[in-house]
Formats: sequence, structure tokens, C-alpha cells
Amino acid sequence: MSANTGEGTSTELLESIIGGEVSVEQWEQYKEQNSFLGMEDSGSESDGSNSMSLCDDMEVVTNVEVVELDGNEPIYEESDEDSNDQVTWGYDAANKYIRGEISIGDMFEIAEGTSVKQPARKKLCTDKTKKQIESKPQGQEEDVEIFEGSGKQPRKIKKDRKKQSVLPKHLLGLMGAANLAFANGKTEEALKMCLELIKLAPNANEPFHTLGLIYDELGEARKAFQCYLVAAFLNPSDTDEWIRLAELSIEHNDIKQAVTCYTRALRNDPSNISYLWERCNLYEQLGVRKRALTGYELIIKHLSSPEDGEKCADMAREIAKMHHDNNDDSNAVKVLETAFTKFPSLITSEDVNFLIELQLGLKMYKSAVKTMAQHCEVKLKIPDDLIVSVEDLAEFTDEDFKDVAECNVPEQLPIDLVAKFLICIIHLRSNAAFMPLLENLKAENPEEVGDLFLDVAEALMETKEYESAKKLLQILISSSSYNLAAVWMKYADCLHALSETDAAIHAYGKVIQMSPTYQDARLSLSKIFLDLGRKEEAMSILKQDFESGSELSVLGAEALYQRCKLLESEERWDEFITTGVLLQYSHCQHLETEEEFTAVIMNQTCRRRIEALRELKTKNNKPSIEVIGENVAASELYSIFKKVCNKLLEKKRFEDLQNLSLAVLSSVLFMKKLGLAKELEFQALLSCYYNNNAQFSYLLCRDLVLKNLHNNKVWNLFCLILNRNQETRHNKFCLRLMMKHQDHLALGFFNGHNAMISGTYKHALGEYMCILKEHPNDSFITFCVGITFIHMACQKFATKRHLLTVQGFAFLLKYLKLKGECQETLYNIGRAFHQLGIKDLAVHYYKKALMAPNFINGPDKDTFDLRREIAYNLCLIYKSTGALDLVYLYSRKYITV
Repeated sequence: MSANTGEGTSTELLESIIGGEVSVEQWEQYKEQNSFLGMEDSGSESDGSNSMSLCDDMEVVTNVEVVELDGNEPIYEESDEDSNDQVTWGYDAANKYIRGEISIGDMFEIAEGTSVKQPARKKLCTDKTKKQIESKPQGQEEDVEIFEGSGKQPRKIKKDRKKQSVLPKHLLGLMGAANLAFANGKTEEALKMCLELIKLAPNANEPFHTLGLIYDELGEARKAFQCYLVAAFLNPSDTDEWIRLAELSIEHNDIKQAVTCYTRALRNDPSNISYLWERCNLYEQLGVRKRALTGYELIIKHLSSPEDGEKCADMAREIAKMHHDNNDDSNAVKVLETAFTKFPSLITSEDVNFLIELQLGLKMYKSAVKTMAQHCEVKLKIPDDLIVSVEDLAEFTDEDFKDVAECNVPEQLPIDLVAKFLICIIHLRSNAAFMPLLENLKAENPEEVGDLFLDVAEALMETKEYESAKKLLQILISSSSYNLAAVWMKYADCLHALSETDAAIHAYGKVIQMSPTYQDARLSLSKIFLDLGRKEEAMSILKQDFESGSELSVLGAEALYQRCKLLESEERWDEFITTGVLLQYSHCQHLETEEEFTAVIMNQTCRRRIEALRELKTKNNKPSIEVIGENVAASELYSIFKKVCNKLLEKKRFEDLQNLSLAVLSSVLFMKKLGLAKELEFQALLSCYYNNNAQFSYLLCRDLVLKNLHNNKVWNLFCLILNRNQETRHNKFCLRLMMKHQDHLALGFFNGHNAMISGTYKHALGEYMCILKEHPNDSFITFCVGITFIHMACQKFATKRHLLTVQGFAFLLKYLKLKGECQETLYNIGRAFHQLGIKDLAVHYYKKALMAPNFINGPDKDTFDLRREIAYNLCLIYKSTGALDLVYLYSRKYITV
């Protein structure tokens, strides 16, 4: 067999080479002729078929796994996985992605979560060759062992290795054919070859890249971009490709995708400032300020050369301001410290001032002192005239700062920085050191630097140096610019802490006089009065101007709560109610007009009620009440609310009870946080019922019925409210509800009664008969059917009047049998005879009813006694016949009060 003919198997050729029949040159020539077809050693003869079929035949070994037995003898098994059951990485996932059925994120998840298996030859695996089967991930750094010196242990050094193509050798020819076909303009053929390559080698990036070029040629830019993206994912070390894709994403206005591409590029080159900068700009466009700031901080860390100093400092200032605006002062401090540690010569006095201000806000007093020592030439001295260096300050403890004997501050240092330094050493308890600086501060003009006086005084009060703080505050209240309520409040607190009670009372009174809405002053003064046993003055000082009809709409929740507790202890209930109602307005809306009450009733949720009330108040130009000091516990507020409601009910102030109960329906605190929606809605219903507000009662009860459709007590309450309400709009409500719940018993009775009252007896009979079919032995429904027939017989134009009468009494007698002979049954049958004009039978049943027992027992026995009604009907019959003696007899015996 000749190698040039291309006939025979490669195994036979290999044996011929070993036997010397075929030269090595002939064997190499044979492989070159068949490399394009992707041939490997196989047991079948080559017939020159195309690469597609040959590659398809090779898939029989793609799922072969190596399994070792106990005797270290390897065998081979076919994998149980079936790639057709789910979308797997490879041709299936790529094809679905290109058609738009899955996103690029889904495709990445499939790729990262799937173990892609390479075509493997079925051969015996020994211990020596097992490592060759386990392929090393592409692009992984190779460890090289290097022996240094005389030691025997090698030192491993990672050596970068360029990523090589993952295409198997037998597919390189097909890849080249695809590129050649594309270059020759055979687009469709190249497309099919690329898809076949993706199927055979799904983790190779070259087919995807060529596929992107093909789609570019076809004018499908979006598909081309997607293919380039997959190719870049399969070759993640290609930084230039990621940058190109990021630029394409920006052209397509896909900012999120561009951010992802820059992130991939930064994995390869983390210190590339231009990439970081571009990604930060994209984050800014997306509105993700937090990530943008993180990126800027990375840029600052990588700026280290002297020529980057100005840029680094400017960027640090801007980032610190952004962090400060976002209330993230800790990160602002870190950014400034990083930049100024790298370039200390570029720091300015404004930077130092800003950094120290941030450190003071975070109570980083030690760091602030170190900053001033480093940049402002401030020096600390400990005993024996030893000057503390900047390096030693980093190791100073709280006890060390207490031993500081003196502080040297440069004369040219601005007064605001001196004040900040003074605040630091006050908090660090360097008492011997801060007193000279405090005396120097007192020499300054308070009209110009009064804010610094106040800051230092607050620091002294925090460290309980009240006497020193009092002297500073006395200077401030004596000035014209700082004779303010807030300064007087600080002064009063100092006096109270020093137990100067009379002076503190005068100072707190001054605060209230200057600012009547200053609730903290009222609370502090009330506490002093209580300590002195002057309860009346304590309650008076807590009284809000709003209670007196003032137009000021500011309430202090804590002051109101304390006043409520005092009034309750003194049992001054009228004032307690007024104050308690005002306290509830600290968490709910103040309702004033009928329109606002209706808005609360008509809306079902707390959020909608608040929105409706806000629109109404805006429309009517009514400002809402401003609440100061919302520190009262929700449970305490609810306890006061219940007590106020009980007192309003005791005093029968039903209108005030209704207004308060409806107002709290707009309270997020009660309705949401405490979860009291059901209780408050039911209380609002009862308050409207007590206030005889039929409209509000009906609307609230209707909502209660819808939420508790199968609760008999709710239906009874609905009936009770309808008896007070003369409107008939509930008819349509019941009919609409019956269409949704056709088997509901209470709705059937309601619709039947409504039809009976409106005179449409046929409709009533239809409703009653439906119920009777379900409950044939129910006495009440039997009675309703009988009365309906009697009413129909009494109509003016009724046909078959006799039949209707007979049917009616048939049901009434059945009702008598089911219920038994008692006042109720005999009286109802007598009424039926009376209505039809059969007076002798009516008299018979009325007399039997007078003698029949009443089955109602208990406290309501007299309420349900029917003897007065029975006697009255008998008197009407006897009066019509002229038997006045009998009328007098029954009226005297049963009706006289």
C-alpha cells in the first residue's frame, strides 16, 4: 500500500513505518494530504469524504470518561449525560444566543457552569500518561522550578505563557478553509463551517471571531457584535479586544455592556488608569455614583509618580467632597489621607481645615492632632520639656494625652484651626494643655468668631467642664450677634448641670420667650418644676400655643406626652382629652373639613388616604401641622389614644370620638408599624354609628362586609346599620355581590327582603325559593315564602287570588309546625288573617297568642314580649265592629303604661 494514494488506515501505515516498509517522509506527506479533512487514527478506511461527515463520526468518543478500578486497571465508560435534555455550552448555546433566545449573561452562566469536554481518543490510560489526558486550562501560567544556591528545595517562579489556540489539530484545516471561503466571498459556506466548528470545539474563540466578521459583511452589526463578545469571553486575556468591544458598546448606546467590557479589560491590566477613568465616566452616566467613587479611589492609589501629584490631589479633593455630600465622611477621610501621604507638599490650608473638620465629625481626635502636628507645626510637650514627634503621636494612648503639659501653636495659624485643635485636646482630656489656649480664645472678638466660641463650649460641656463652658457662653449671650435662643439654651443647660436652679429657670424662660416652639426648653423647665414639686407650673409650661387657638402649627410630641401624663395623674380629663388629641396629630393627619373625612372613608389603604389628604390640603392651601421631637414610643402613643377614646365615650362626645377615630386611619405608625388596621377601622365604624352618621357607618361597614364575607356577626352589624340608614343604595351593592357569590345565604335573604320592601314580590319569591331548596326545614325561610304569597294575594290586580292564599297559609302552617306554638308563630298567622280581612280567624289566633308562652328568656325577655302588639291588633278589630267594651278591656290590661 502506498502512502501517496491516501488509501489504508493510519494504523497500517504506522506498522509499515515500524517494519521499514514506509519511510517517515511518506508518512508526513500522508498526514499533510489528510490534515484538511480532520482525520485521526481510526479503524475505517478514508474515502476522501468531506470534513463535515468525518467530524460528525468523531463525536462518538466525546463523552468517554476514564474510570479506575481497585486494581489500578483503567476502563472506559460512556457518560450518562445527554446534551439534548438542556441547553449546554457549545453549538446549542451559541446558536440560541445568536438567534436572541438567550442573553449574553445566560450564555456566560452556561459556559461557566458546564464542564466542556474535548474530543478524546479511546486508548488505554496508565499512571504515567494519566496527566496527559487531564488538559491544563488554556492561558494558565506555567510554574517553572528553578534551583538556586546549594539548597535542594526548588523555588517556583510563574512564567507567563501566551494563550494558544484551543482548536484541535484535526480542526485547524477546517478553520483555515472557513477563513479562505470567507476571503473568497463564499459567505454562506464559511458560515456553515464556523457553525460546525462551534459544534465540534465550543470553547475555541476563532470560529466566533470569524462568524462576527461574516455577520459584519452581511450588514448584521448586532449579531456581529454578539459573536465578537463570545469570542472575547473565550479568550479573556485579549485586552485590546475587550477595549474594542467597549467602544462598540458605547456606539450602540449599551453603557452597561461597555462597563462589563472595561471590567474584563481591567482584570488583565488592573493598573491602567485610562481604563479606570473611562469606566468611572460610564458609571457616572448610569448614575451609579458609589461605584464611580470606588473607581476614582483606585485611580488615586495608582497615581504615584511626581508628575501625577497635582492630578491626584485635585481628584482627592473632589472625591472627598462627593463622599461628604453623600454623608460618607469616613471614606472622605481615607481618600484625603491617601493622597496627602503620597504628596504631602501639595496639601493646602483649606485641605487641612477640611480634613480636620471631617475627623472632628467622626470624633477622630487623635488623628486630627496628628494631622495638625504634621502639617501645621503644632507641637506637644510632655513633662521634662520633651517634644512629642509625629511618629510618637501615632502610638499615643488616652493616658498619654492626659500627661501632655503644654501645646505650642504657631502664631500665624488661623484662629479656626486653633479652635479645632483646642476641641481635640479638650476631648482627649489634656487639661493642663488646653487652659492657656482657652484663655487666648477668650481674648478674641465674639462678634467675629462667636461660632468658634460655641463649638468649644459644646466640647467643654461634653467633657463635663461646665464651669469653663459657662464663662464662654456668658461672653456670647452678652454680645449682640449671638444673643440667640440656641445659645441661651446651652447656657441654661450649663446652669442646670451646675445646680444653679434659679438662674437656670430664668435662662429657660428666656429661651421660651425668644422661641416659643423650642420644645427642649419646655421639657427641661418642666422637669425642674417637677423636681421642685410645682406641678401646676410644670403642666402650664408644657401647654402648646396650638391649644389656645394660635395660628402657629408647631407641636412638640414629647412635651405633649409629658403633659398628658401629668394631667392623667391629676385626673383633669377635659384637658387630658384636648392634649391627647393633639398628641395623636403628631403621627396622623389633622382632619377639618367634610371633604377630608370623606377622602379617608372612600380610600381603602393608608397610603392612598395620605395622598388624597395631601392633595386636598394643597388645593385648599392649608399647611399641615409640623411636629418637633418625634421620640415618643408607638406603644405609648397608642395607650394614650385608647384612654382618650374611652373618656370621650364616657362623656358621650361622639362627634369628637368620630373625628379622632377617622384621623388615625391615616397614621402609618398605627396602621403599618403596629399592625392595628383592623382594630382602628372597626373603632371608626363604631364611632360613626354612635354619632348617628349613617353615611359613614354604611361605607365603613360595607368595606368590613367585603373583607369578612362569611362572618355572621358582620352581617348582623350591617343589618343594624341599614335599619338606621333610610337610603336604598345597599340594594345594588347586594345584587352585584350576589353575582359573584351566588350561593351566599345572607345575600339571598338581603336580596329577597329588598325585593319584598320595594313591592316586587315575584323577585322576592324567587330569592326565597332558592334558599328554601337548600334549607327545606328552616322555619324562617318558610315563613318568608308564606308571607310573600299573602302579599301577592293582597295585590289589586292579582289573578288566582284564592290559589295564592291557599299556598300562603300552607307555608305558614308548615312554619307553625316547624317553630311550634308560641307568641311569635300564632301572632304572625293572626296578622296574615287580619291582612286578608278574615277577622274571626285573626281574633282566634290573636287570643291564642296572648295565652302562648314566650320562648325568649334572659334580660331581653320583656323586649321581645308581643302581648302589647297582639292586644293592639285585637282592639283595632273590636273597634271596627263596635265592641268598645272589649277595646277598653284589652287596652287597660295589656297596653296601659
